[in-house]
Amino acid sequence: MNKEEFISEPITPEPGSFDTTLMAIGLASLPGAFTWRDQRFEIVECLEHVKQTSNEGGTAVGDRYLRRQSFTVRLDSGQIARIYVERQARSGTSRSSAKKRWFLYSLTSV
Repeated sequence: MNKEEFISEPITPEPGSFDTTLMAIGLASLPGAFTWRDQRFEIVECLEHVKQTSNEGGTAVGDRYLRRQSFTVRLDSGQIARIYVERQARSGTSRSSAKKRWFLYSLTSV
């Protein structure tokens, strides 16, 4: 039986592993690899991609903005990871924490 483990910790995407064509149209590009707890993981397949939007200012009218993109991916270890990127730093976040936008939500061993 596969068990999904809740993680909710920041990850470090590998520099230079992004698809710049997606970034040019305003979407976050899934990195090719990332580091978590000093271990490198390569992303070998994207299984799901979800975009989450909200209204500006939390009102029912006005522009909608992309707030978060979530990805379910298969890793080179065979595990399934759910990762996400926050498009903006959360309010009240310290300057050093504001740079951490990519997170490992959960990890499933198969």
